[in-house]
This record gives sequence, structure tokens and C-alpha cells, in this order.
Amino acid sequence: MDPLTAFRRAEGAFVSVLAKVRPDQADAPTPCAEWSVRDVVAHVVAGNWWLAGGQSPRVPDDIEDLTGAYAASAEAAYSVLAAPGGLERLYEFPFGPVPGVVAARMRARDALVHGWDLAKATGQSTDLDPDLAADLLEFSRQQITAEFRGPGRRFAAGQSCDPGRPAADQLAAFLGRAVG
Repeated sequence: MDPLTAFRRAEGAFVSVLAKVRPDQADAPTPCAEWSVRDVVAHVVAGNWWLAGGQSPRVPDDIEDLTGAYAASAEAAYSVLAAPGGLERLYEFPFGPVPGVVAARMRARDALVHGWDLAKATGQSTDLDPDLAADLLEFSRQQITAEFRGPGRRFAAGQSCDPGRPAADQLAAFLGRAVG
């Protein structure tokens, strides 16, 4: 899948879940240990602003304002990636430089899996964009090696998941979430 298309589709999936989060769910725990719903959204917003080359403005406390904050951050990141040369240039990540084509897919994965986290935490369907989830699962299987997994690392150990489950559940399990 084209990386910019993947980014836009993941953005859409994340927004569709976020739009259904009720104000009383902002402090609900998520599958991301020690992160509330609000914390997960703040993380995704900050990641988008980081990729766009700027610092994240203060993330609103009000869950309804988080949708706007997310949309602004996603548009800023997309604009950088879609600019001439945006997919070819290198982006400096904590583990080293990656080309924009990979950075776009990494941001897409982040948005989709954290959308899954929000859905799980708020009782929504976790069956998010099956084609995109399958594509990002394959991308993740190629990219995430043992050196990225374990305590203090970016990903927990993969969890078991019935192959008949939706692709987004399989992606979440591969990235270390218990989907049961």
C-alpha cells in the first residue's frame, strides 16, 4: 500500500474511534500499560508533531478538543511527508535514521494500533480497516526484530492471537497487546 495512503487511512481509523470516546472515558486505562485514553491520544499527537519537525502544543484536557488536536497534528505530519522529497528524505528516530517512506508507515502503524488501544479501552469494535491492518501487520513482521522487544524497549513480546481474528487484533497482538 502506498505509504501516504496508509497514513491517511490510519488517521481516519484513529479519528473514527476517537470521535466516539465519551468525556467520562478520558482517564480510562488502555492496553498500553500506565497510559490512559488521554495519554494515548497525547502520545499520537506528539509523535505527529515530532515528525512534522515541531513541538506538540499543549494537548487539551477535554476529550472533545483532542479530536481537533489530533487532526492538526496529523495534517502537519502528512504535509511534511507529502511535500516534494518528503518520502525520500531521512527522519532521525531514536534508533537511527529512516527514509520517509518507512516513517510514513511507522506513523500509520502507530495511529492504527493506538486507535485499537482506544477502541479496546472504550468498548468499541477493534476491527479497524482490515486491509490496512493486514498491510501494516506484514510491514511490522518485516521491521520489528527481537532487538526492539522486551522491557524498556519499544515493543513487548508478541502475544498469541487466533488467526481467524480481525487483522487489527492480529497486529495488536504482534505488537504485544493481549487481545483476548
